[in-house]
Parts: sequence; C-alpha cells; structure tokens
Amino acid sequence: MLGSVLVALGILTQYAGAWGVPYFSFTTDRGSTCKNGLTGYTCSHMTLAEVEYVSNVDLPDDSSVVAGTYHSTHDYQLEAVIEVPSTSAQQALDSLNQAFGECITDLPSPVSTKGMHQKCVLANADAVEESDEPSSRLYMIGTGVRDDGTRVIGMVIKSR
Repeated sequence: MLGSVLVALGILTQYAGAWGVPYFSFTTDRGSTCKNGLTGYTCSHMTLAEVEYVSNVDLPDDSSVVAGTYHSTHDYQLEAVIEVPSTSAQQALDSLNQAFGECITDLPSPVSTKGMHQKCVLANADAVEESDEPSSRLYMIGTGVRDDGTRVIGMVIKSR
C-alpha cells in the first residue's frame, strides 16, 4: 500500500507542472523553465527558441538570451534581452525589420543604448498613434551595436 502511494506521489510531482498544477515547475517544448501560478504561468529561464516562438521572429542561431521573462494568463507579456555576435548583427537587424517593420525615430528604447551606435527602435504604429484597427499585440523593440560589434536587442511584447 505504501509503495503504491509513493509511486503515485512520484508520478504526481514529476508531471504536475505539465498538467498545470499551481506552483509546480515544467519545461516547455522549446526548453524554457516555467512555473505555474493560480491564473497562468511564468517562464524566467527562457531559451532562444522560446523567444523566437513568442515574438514570431527568426534570429540568428548564434544569438543568446541574456535575460528573459514570459508571463502568460489570459494575456501574455514577454520581456527579453538578447545579444547577437558581430558576425550576425546585420542579419539580426534584417530579421527584426522583416518581423516588426522599419526603425522609428524619437522613441525611447526599452534597453539602454548608451554608448552604442546603429540604434533602432521598432514599435507598433498604433502604440504611438491612434489607428482604426489596433493590432492584437503591442511591441517595442530596441537595438544597438556595441563597440565590439555585438548587437543588443531589448524586447517588450504584450498581448491586448
């Protein structure tokens, strides 16, 4: 009897996070570590694959996620800082432009670009001005290139 209870508890604790049991952790299909809450889940250790999936952008494979948080309830919010080596810096900007549009001047960046060159901020047009058809998500992407050629990308993406 005791053995059956221990096996059941073992199975419960191993799969509880994937089943959505509050306060249990799980790993997504893309390798991010997340923890369930009462009304959703939060991923605090995000992989590049997870950031690409949520943001719907294809970044170079040699990119690395420095920091990232994804919170999902009935809405979602992604905040991430990504570094791209100098060899892929232009490719990353091209991917960002393809996914989010052209750079907008006179907008503050969600990531510090002090001391960087090739600064660029991409954001929804309806986030900065009124439009008839609001998009289903708001985004603000800031990027710049450090002196060593590394492109730093800061993303803030929210559903609405």
